[in-house]
Amino acid sequence: MEMALRILMAFTSLPGFVTLVFRSMPTVWRGHHRLLLGWLVFMQAVHPGRKTLEEMARWTPTALTAWRFGRLLKAAYWHVHLLVSWLVQAMLATLPPPTNGVRYLFGDGSHADQRGTKNPVGQKGRLSQHHPWFFGLRFVRLMAAWDGYRVPVSVRIIVPKRHAAYRSENALLRAMVEAFVPPSWAKLGLVGGDAA
Repeated sequence: MEMALRILMAFTSLPGFVTLVFRSMPTVWRGHHRLLLGWLVFMQAVHPGRKTLEEMARWTPTALTAWRFGRLLKAAYWHVHLLVSWLVQAMLATLPPPTNGVRYLFGDGSHADQRGTKNPVGQKGRLSQHHPWFFGLRFVRLMAAWDGYRVPVSVRIIVPKRHAAYRSENALLRAMVEAFVPPSWAKLGLVGGDAA
């Protein structure tokens, strides 16, 4: 590990293949912000050490600081669902299509435990009387599956019922299925869900 850190040299420019990939990105990110996002993704891929912003910023040009990376990640203009959709479409175009041409979509609800209690969409309770108590974020995800591949294509957070923007798990899943753009090879689509 120590040897790998010594071998890694600071990068002075973003490689051409990274800029080509991010060139087709939606126009939410322009100019310097797109460049920062490209650097952040590239450093996540090649950096062998701890993936903290401070550590990755040490190996980038001096103008790219940890503060700039943090500011980009905290920006209010992010449209996460648009970014995920763009990444999914790019990935589905590179994976081999299924032999039968059928696209399977599966919906699944779950939760992620949290330690902090100040999250505005954090929830506490039980999923049913047979489940243990939890505090965390509830979410629903949509997965595409075929020939051994299982790719997440969309995720939505379920806000608490007291929140004004509350939508049920089923309503969120239906909206994600409607918004999903199938790949060109899909001749037929089948949608399944969690039976619970």
